[in-house]
Amino acid sequence: MSERDTATFDMSRNEARVVIAALSDEEMTASGDRGMRIQNIQDHLAAEFDFDEHRGVEKGEMAAGDDTGWLDNDAIFGDNDPDDTEEIELSRGEADVVTDALADFELDETHENAGTAEDVRKRIADAFDDER
Repeated sequence: MSERDTATFDMSRNEARVVIAALSDEEMTASGDRGMRIQNIQDHLAAEFDFDEHRGVEKGEMAAGDDTGWLDNDAIFGDNDPDDTEEIELSRGEADVVTDALADFELDETHENAGTAEDVRKRIADAFDDER
């Protein structure tokens, strides 16, 4: 498959948070094109799930009436169901970055979401296997 080949799969809101966390861990040591690709994937997922990871000074640090960040009133009170899913499309190159980050995330025993990371990683790999 070429870099332009893509696959789609479903991802829940909670799974997106785990993927973004795994990519954040990876981003600390990434540079150049890989670092840019990681940031682009994080931005894409944040947009798909209406996460506001770039808080400005006008937004509160925690849940507030007008805050639309990671922890917001909708998430606390159920309007943004953590099981809500979106169909995500990734290129082969993006998928490789995500699956690498998730694999590293799984190996760190301190992460309580290692099982979620493994499930998402396998689903992404399966989506590309089905495309062949």
